[in-house]
Amino acid sequence: MSVNGPHHTATLLQAIARDVRVITPATTVNQTIELFQQNSSLLALPVMEAGGLCGIISRRELFYSHLARPFARELFGRKSVNTLLGTDPLVLPGTMDISSALRQLMLCDPQLENDCFGVSLTDGTVAIAVVADLMMAISRSQADLLETLERLSSRIRNEVEMARQVQTALLPATPLHHAGVSVAAGLVNSTEISGDFYDVFPLDEHRLGLLVADVTGHGVQAGLVTTAAKAGLQILLKHESLTPAKILGGINRAILATTQGKLLMTALAAIIDRHNNTLTVSSAGHPYPYYWSKTDGECHMINMEPGFPLGFDESAEYHETTRAFTPGDRLLLFSDGIQEAENSHGEAFGERQLQDTLRREAGSTPVALRDALLADARRFCDQEHFEDDVTLVVAMREA
Repeated sequence: MSVNGPHHTATLLQAIARDVRVITPATTVNQTIELFQQNSSLLALPVMEAGGLCGIISRRELFYSHLARPFARELFGRKSVNTLLGTDPLVLPGTMDISSALRQLMLCDPQLENDCFGVSLTDGTVAIAVVADLMMAISRSQADLLETLERLSSRIRNEVEMARQVQTALLPATPLHHAGVSVAAGLVNSTEISGDFYDVFPLDEHRLGLLVADVTGHGVQAGLVTTAAKAGLQILLKHESLTPAKILGGINRAILATTQGKLLMTALAAIIDRHNNTLTVSSAGHPYPYYWSKTDGECHMINMEPGFPLGFDESAEYHETTRAFTPGDRLLLFSDGIQEAENSHGEAFGERQLQDTLRREAGSTPVALRDALLADARRFCDQEHFEDDVTLVVAMREA
């Protein structure tokens, strides 16, 4: 096989064909025997007349079949070799690739009883292909292919690693503190490139924005969508009157421009306002968040009107829900990877487990609560890795 970068040209049969002497049907058996005895590597002789192939006489057929009988040479020696020719021999075109030639050979001679076969060349002559040569050529071509695939695989691994590093760089470092809010976040990838995404972004001295998103799928395409979401958010942050609904609407347009409706992203945007002691949230088909209220010591789900996933409809509108968020309250945003994580019995971690951990760790810091949620999910599943990406963002209103 000829290899040139990622492109491959299949080896043709004519490349391994051996040019051999051609005899005529009038050649005697004795003369044919002498030709084989003069050249120990000669395996077959094409028999041609007036430019046409009459047959092929092989060394094996001649010595181990025709001449193996008693007095065979005395009987056939002076006769023409034409008398020994059998049925039509296998002759394959020289322009056939070696893999196709092997398939054809196995159809005609599944036991590989013949050690060679004919090859018709473009100039009208016939050469001989040795089965052993064919096998060696195929072996070399497979080795070349494996080497090429390894090079490609190495390049792809490097490119995926670079993409993973770029994607990781898009995520803000936590824990962080702003506008009286403490935040800790974490993302556990199920593959090298995640379909999950989160962001934490100050809006002004009193407001802090949060975003959690989940692309339908994994891999490079999902990574492109999260990059588009980050880029769209950065453009939106230049506007002063930003709201959760406007955040989702702007990212929706950025994703549509990137994917043209081929990939979707669920997302939830939130803004915590220290000045007004409020939390405003908006959903684009994303799991509803939980909050723990210091006032009643209970864990609640924030119900809201869901919107279409991002990347579905350019004219989609997103609704907002606002509630009190006072000192001591906790907010949990997450992707569905943690709820849907299953144990060996097929049982999902689910809402109840998530809320139980939130209640138990309500007095903890955001970092401790994040770590406890991941630890409980791993303990429940009895494994370190999850089948889907898992993203958590924990926010606490400081006193």
